[in-house]
Amino acid sequence: MHDFDGMVGQIYDAAVEPGRWPQVLETLSDFLEGAATKLTFQNTRTLRSEANSVRMPPEADLTYARYYYKTNVFLPRIARLRAGTLIPIWELLPREVYRRSEFYNDFCRPGDMCHSIGVVLVNEPDTRVVFTCGRAETTGEFEPEHLDRLRRIGPHLVRAASVGLRLSRSEIARSANVEALDRVAQGVLIVAANGEILFANRVAEALLTEADGIRTEKSALRAARRADAAQFQRLIVAAAERSDTAGGVMALARPAPRRPLSVLVAPLRTKSTWFLAGCPAAIVFVADPDSAPRTVQGQLRNLYRLTPAEAAVAIAIARGEGLQAAADELGISLTTARTHLQHVFEKTETRRQAELVRLIAASGVYE
Repeated sequence: MHDFDGMVGQIYDAAVEPGRWPQVLETLSDFLEGAATKLTFQNTRTLRSEANSVRMPPEADLTYARYYYKTNVFLPRIARLRAGTLIPIWELLPREVYRRSEFYNDFCRPGDMCHSIGVVLVNEPDTRVVFTCGRAETTGEFEPEHLDRLRRIGPHLVRAASVGLRLSRSEIARSANVEALDRVAQGVLIVAANGEILFANRVAEALLTEADGIRTEKSALRAARRADAAQFQRLIVAAAERSDTAGGVMALARPAPRRPLSVLVAPLRTKSTWFLAGCPAAIVFVADPDSAPRTVQGQLRNLYRLTPAEAAVAIAIARGEGLQAAADELGISLTTARTHLQHVFEKTETRRQAELVRLIAASGVYE
């Protein structure tokens, strides 16, 4: 006999502590007398999907995210269902169509998910979440009793998913420090590994609206010019993977007479949760040399106790103009500019130009 109230408590605990979901799935598998359970997440804009499962082969979640989500014959039909809808799969698709599919033969059978029941937990404009419990072919189909059990527990799963999703979105906003970033003169975007935009400050939104150097493609961040697209995407992927070449800088060309945008891509470390349309992986800073407001040198000097020359060098670096341009602008030698930059690093406790740019961008020293 299952402790139903205890199970409900576990579900709501997992809503606020996502690390508890695997244990909840284990409990639900026992409650429904299934072989495996999983949560399927779909980005409804890109249609990319991934799953988090228990009692399935270890590689199942990875192979699903990389390929098998494309073969899931149920997802297009589930897209029409509202949150809270129970899913006896044979009401969605005839058995013979399912059993002839690649999804059934290459993914479901090895994972003991041949016979399934489930419930739609979330169906929003950007996110879809589905809970599924499966059985092996040899075990046989679920009985009406199991659907009754799912009907009892389903509303709690739906509410927990809704709470988890809201908390995850709030966490992204909190981590991004939205109010502060909206005051920054640069465009700031937080993106997932595939480039999906999770946050954009006001400056970035304006650039995206104009498709001015950067643009959106199915909710993903892309370079506006095809010639820059591959390199820009590589920077985001490298940042997401935190490889030896994580992130970097580049210029994104724009039609004359506008000068190129200066872009910095850096890894972003956040605490991941299950109820996210995309996991934050990189932060992208975009500087527009043609419209950026005047930097207040006095504020920089007060914040970090810089000399006027050091502040000027720091500002030039932040604008993406480079050390030689800073030296030319100040009428000093490149060696002297390097010395000023080294002093800036020491006073701001940074070690590289990329770190300095991020620090200045987050300082809100523009007017």
